[in-house]
Amino acid sequence: MKKKYLTSLLLLALLPLISNCASQQEVKTLNYHVRSINKKLDDMKVNTVDQMQQRQANSSGILDQIQSDILVLKSNLEENSHMNRMLQEQNKELQLAVQNLQSQQEKKMDSTIAELNSKIALQNESLAAIQQARVREAERRSKAASIAAADAMRKAQAAKAAKITAAKNAAATSSANAGIVHIQPSSQKVKLSPAAVPVKNVTRQSSSSSSKPVANKNKAASPTKPVQDSFSKGQQQYRTGNFKEAYTLFEKSASNRSDQKMAINSRYMMGECLYKQNQYDQAIIQYQQIISNYPGKPEAAKALYRQGESFEQLSDNETAKIIYTKLTKSYSSSPEAASAKKRIEALQ
Repeated sequence: MKKKYLTSLLLLALLPLISNCASQQEVKTLNYHVRSINKKLDDMKVNTVDQMQQRQANSSGILDQIQSDILVLKSNLEENSHMNRMLQEQNKELQLAVQNLQSQQEKKMDSTIAELNSKIALQNESLAAIQQARVREAERRSKAASIAAADAMRKAQAAKAAKITAAKNAAATSSANAGIVHIQPSSQKVKLSPAAVPVKNVTRQSSSSSSKPVANKNKAASPTKPVQDSFSKGQQQYRTGNFKEAYTLFEKSASNRSDQKMAINSRYMMGECLYKQNQYDQAIIQYQQIISNYPGKPEAAKALYRQGESFEQLSDNETAKIIYTKLTKSYSSSPEAASAKKRIEALQ
């Protein structure tokens, strides 16, 4: 717009100069051109002003819309800020509530943990008491087994002595029936006249006394082979499953005092016969004889392991574990110790 105005002003200023220099026709032509230019300028002014006014009206409408939008945004921002303040306050309240709840829960947990620890301590004490009671019970059973084994040995010895006494009495009776007179020593010395002593009886007595040691020697030299035969027969009966007859034969071979290994093996096999007949209590007592009388022998470790298995068969796993533990400590280098460790792990 400014350029157009400047152009028209320049033409008006130069018009006098042009009129002096140019002809009238040229002046007319110039005037015509000037009027057309002015008309175009007027048209341009009208059109430009209208467009500008329209644009200004449009811009004012847009500005009004923008202002209204700005107001809406401001109201939304204020509402959001208000909501944020409310949320912050609620958040603070929630944080306080959570902290209070957490402190209460921690107090409850502490009290619960303390109570549980006290209960665990009581349970540990009761468990220790039960374990001690079981250990004492196992020791009592072991002592009872030892006592029973000792009683059995005493009874066996008494029975053996009774058999020997009966044999002696039978021999004395047979001798008396044969007319032999045995002179028993007394605490008092009695002088006898030659007429008071029958010569015939004295001769028989002397002859019998001279022949008796020979018989005793023969008897002392003979028991080894029958004992070995009893052990072999007992093994044969054990293999065939006749455990009662095997037990009787092993009991005979166990009386051999000259061969300790055979006696130990016989005692062990007696326990095996009882175990096979499900007489676990008696088997425990029989095994205890080996453990008590031959503690350093390999058979003692075997007998101790079989005792543990016998207690397992009696559903007394706690005593079985005690027996296995004793085996691992007392016979740690034996093959049975490794088996006992596996049994302890299985019974846990």
